[in-house]
Amino acid sequence: MAMQRLFSMFPVGLPGIGLLCLRLTAAFSLCLSTQPARMRHPALAWLLEIVCFLLFIGFATPLLAAFCVMAGVYVLISAGGTAWPCAEVSVAVAFALALLGPGGYSLDARMFGRRSVVFNHPDDDTRRRRHGDMP
Repeated sequence: MAMQRLFSMFPVGLPGIGLLCLRLTAAFSLCLSTQPARMRHPALAWLLEIVCFLLFIGFATPLLAAFCVMAGVYVLISAGGTAWPCAEVSVAVAFALALLGPGGYSLDARMFGRRSVVFNHPDDDTRRRRHGDMP
């Protein structure tokens, strides 16, 4: 349950939709950055597209968003700032996503979200046995 330690809550409603939009923006911008590399490095472009899909569905969001930040900074440095339109904004979106977390509408929230623990009173079990409700 390491993901639960990173984020105290997975917001739903409008904040959750906002985080979903952040994930979509970060994934789409990284996917656009693979277009120039598709001819030179098809395997790398394929790997980045898988990362984009996993980021969009919200799997391992902090790790993948940090990867997007590193990939965006690398592209900015290697291309001299002319890599793709608004690359700085895309890096900032991925950085914000790495800090904020996946949100309530993500696979991380489904796997590591809040759990409910229900405790039964010990007398409830004996009452059910007496009345024949339990074997």
